[in-house]
Amino acid sequence: MIAVADLNDFSMHIDSVGSVSFVVVIATLLVAVLFFVGPDRSRLSRRRLTTLVMLRLLAFLGIVACLLRPTFVATKKARQQGTLVVLADASESMSVADGPNGRTRWEELTLALNAAHPAALKLVADGSFTIAAWLFDRDMHAFTSKPDELFPNGDWKRGPASDETAIGAAIDESLRASAGKNLAGVIVLSDGAQHAYPPRDVPPQSVARTLGDAGVPLWSITFGQQLGTGQGRDASVVNLSVGETVYLKNMLEVSGRVRLDGLGDRQAVVKLLAENEAGGMDEVARTTVRGHAQGTEESVQLSWTPRALGERKISLVVERQEGETVVTNNELSTFVDVIDGGLHVLYLEGALRIEQRFVRRVLSASPDMQVDFQWIDSSKRGNWPQDISRLLAGDTNGLLIGDLDSSALRPADLQTILTKVNAGAGIAFLGGFHAFEAGGWGASVLAPLLPYEPDRLARQPFDEPVREGLHLRGPLQILPDQRFGGVSILRLGKSEQDSRREWQKLPSLEGANDLGRLVPSAKPLAVSADGRPLLVGREFGAGRVLAFAPDSTWRWVMQGAGEQHRRFWRQMVLWLAKQDDQEKDSLWVRLAQRRISPGTLLEFNVGLTKPDGTAVSDISLEAVAVSPAGQSRPVRIARRGETFSGSLSEFPEPGDWKLIVKAVRTGEAEHLEKSARFTVFRQDLELANPRAQPLLMRQIAEATAGGVRLPEELPDIFAEIANKPATFETLDQWSYTPWDKWPMLLLIAGCLCSEWFLRKRWGLV
Repeated sequence: MIAVADLNDFSMHIDSVGSVSFVVVIATLLVAVLFFVGPDRSRLSRRRLTTLVMLRLLAFLGIVACLLRPTFVATKKARQQGTLVVLADASESMSVADGPNGRTRWEELTLALNAAHPAALKLVADGSFTIAAWLFDRDMHAFTSKPDELFPNGDWKRGPASDETAIGAAIDESLRASAGKNLAGVIVLSDGAQHAYPPRDVPPQSVARTLGDAGVPLWSITFGQQLGTGQGRDASVVNLSVGETVYLKNMLEVSGRVRLDGLGDRQAVVKLLAENEAGGMDEVARTTVRGHAQGTEESVQLSWTPRALGERKISLVVERQEGETVVTNNELSTFVDVIDGGLHVLYLEGALRIEQRFVRRVLSASPDMQVDFQWIDSSKRGNWPQDISRLLAGDTNGLLIGDLDSSALRPADLQTILTKVNAGAGIAFLGGFHAFEAGGWGASVLAPLLPYEPDRLARQPFDEPVREGLHLRGPLQILPDQRFGGVSILRLGKSEQDSRREWQKLPSLEGANDLGRLVPSAKPLAVSADGRPLLVGREFGAGRVLAFAPDSTWRWVMQGAGEQHRRFWRQMVLWLAKQDDQEKDSLWVRLAQRRISPGTLLEFNVGLTKPDGTAVSDISLEAVAVSPAGQSRPVRIARRGETFSGSLSEFPEPGDWKLIVKAVRTGEAEHLEKSARFTVFRQDLELANPRAQPLLMRQIAEATAGGVRLPEELPDIFAEIANKPATFETLDQWSYTPWDKWPMLLLIAGCLCSEWFLRKRWGLV
């Protein structure tokens, strides 16, 4: 509101053509012309003479005015009202009854405003100030009242946005609503508990600093107890950690943390729930935790063994406690993929060499392979043979035995390995100083399945120099054998010729074991340039056996052939597991998170993979997101190299969502489909942690020239503002330059023309 008082000040400014002396000379000449070169007075009456002189005088004055170029300036002064913003917290945490005599925070707030009402009316009585009162929770709400009421009154009522408190956003929006006004100050009445999801989670401290920089004071008044006596008992699950995938019939370890507040030394039951094939949730494990007076977090460890394939929901739940009012934080959920354990690889190694690190890394990166690694330290031979019966108890489809002496394992475990291979498992022996006959494998229980003839004299004793006769010196170039090299293990190109060219490009190896004479049923799949066998395979019972003599394929990765290294080792394991002939492509979807809040951006990756692990790029993809209510919306997917990626946002409905992806290869009619689920959680932010936060209220007040006040000091704030009115004057200037406008031209031309016309008429010309 403007127009409290108006004051007008007029002035004139001269901006002459040239100097003032020049204008004076011109004016003198005009005066001389006016008096000395006048009309013939003997022929005119006194009245006519005066008329002609006045016309010339007006024209001469107009010319002088154009030379002086005057500007008339009028200044208008207006005094503007000050606006005081009052922000009252109306979120659900204000309903906590932790005030004197059991009053709620909202009741305490309304009592303080009612007590300050007379001081507020006095402030606005003379028209110098107005008060803008707002209610806020997640959003801002304008307070409409009767003319004689300034502040909110009445009982607290739950609104659609009461489950969040956005103090920073409320202050920011009040500044926007007061744009162009003289802001006298801001009063924030709240418990200081900022609970808001993005994008409403604006930090109150940053907005308060903006107020301080503008010279606007902010006063904060805090309601509620910091100890949160209104929510004395609370059991909550604060963390859930679990792997994204688990193999069928393998144990899944689930860990989490549970917090018990206000429960003393009482025990609480924690349950692990797993989704069954019908979509229901079954309890699969439970434990108990004991609370402490300090409310510390307790770790829990539970396990579950899935019995069916597919995506399964996992929930960690702490049972509701007596007297607990908030139960939305008693459960955390996520999803795991239960996949076929057909590619379970057991890797036994006797030396932590470079080769094993690269092999483990590339196999573990395959989502359909589980690699269990066991290092049997050769420096602790006093504990040999080692018992690995526990590792062999599971469904193992492939075994890798690295640089390991045969005496490291018990004959009973070796017999178990022999039985497994005979029943269909695959086994591969890898090169090393104690591999093959250097490790005495020809004299062990596994001798019948070896693809080479045993040599009992080729044993490499420990703590003795390496026997060079057992090894082939490098550099060695590994090449597919002309007769048997078309096997899938060696497939690096679209055809055998392409694969052979790729093998010829690979870096050479440092050396290899000498396998000696092969048994008649063995086939040399890959050989050196001079024909020495480096990769040998054979069938044993229902299983497959490989002997790979080199131990330095890591050199391929170091010299830029990492993709070839990955394909070779993956195809080796697939061949051992008899999955090398699969032709089915695999569509996969990976979510960055399985549990998100409503305002979080969820990113995901999608791809189509061939059985050999290479990506399929000639595909088109479609994706939709399905809400818990079954409503779907399309999702954009962009290509990123050989894979695809996308993102999801805006989840208005909490619960279990689903991302469905369909892929169609170019030229094919059938499509593949893959889905992944994730949970959008919406905790009760207000009552899950209802403690008042006076520290936050102090921080926003001290960032300005205001301060922290008690509720009973609210009237003093209005009196302080009244004693130091924050009004200011605005200046509105108006200017006018008559010399460059058409009326001046009309005046000069009219006077001269009229003077000439009259002289002509009166016979003077």
